[in-house]
Amino acid sequence: MFAQEFIVNRPIITLGYSTLFERCQDIELPEIDPRVEILIGVQGNTQSNIPEHLDRSDTLVTSLESVGVAKSRNHMIDHAKGDYLFFGDDDIDWVVNNIWEIVDYFESHSATHLITGRTVSEDGSYQKRYPNRGKKLNLFNSAKTGTVEMAIRVKEFRSFKVYFDENFGAGSDNYLGDEYIFITDALRQGIKCEYLPIDFTVHQGMSSGVIYGSKRDSQARSAVFSRVFKGKAFFVKLAFLLKNFTKFRKYSSIHTFLRTVRKE
Repeated sequence: MFAQEFIVNRPIITLGYSTLFERCQDIELPEIDPRVEILIGVQGNTQSNIPEHLDRSDTLVTSLESVGVAKSRNHMIDHAKGDYLFFGDDDIDWVVNNIWEIVDYFESHSATHLITGRTVSEDGSYQKRYPNRGKKLNLFNSAKTGTVEMAIRVKEFRSFKVYFDENFGAGSDNYLGDEYIFITDALRQGIKCEYLPIDFTVHQGMSSGVIYGSKRDSQARSAVFSRVFKGKAFFVKLAFLLKNFTKFRKYSSIHTFLRTVRKE
């Protein structure tokens, strides 16, 4: 753990960044707010000093020996002091006013423990289609959720012991779908999850969830559906394939996707 003065006593929000050491310099922190703590989980070579702009009184940078973004995010769930945890990456900027709007929604809807929203690109466009109205999430309408457009009420997730499946997500063979699995695990525990048409973040890169056409993404996507739906996975995969047929591009990708695969 890096030696830093850390003075946030009882924050309302925790912003939890997951990053590799070589990408620490890409993180652009929001302005200091006494209601907000910032946790940064760093994986990789951490023998050198962290960038100077991250050495702040509201920010705690932790060196993680583990590999994989899901492990980093589980670390955030365990160590967040805030009531509400927002998940960030090194290539996003927060839409700060909207973050507080989400907190207000949590405060006025005590039964809701997970909220998802939207991510906007730097040019103001969206990489995927979002509903225009809020809705309750279920096993079938939450598959497109990205981590940087999700917030949780921390206490309930610890209580129900709902964490990210560390066999999925960036840094693992199954490099996508960890968010979807996280939400569906929460739903199966009876946790109320909702979508709101609110922009959480501005994302500088491309989400892995919108990438199709390779054997690797087909295998990973197949493993996600197998993890979520188990014995019924083939039928869900088939329905998904029919809806997204043109994205798969070639027969080999389709064949790989439809196989009942569950890499763990």
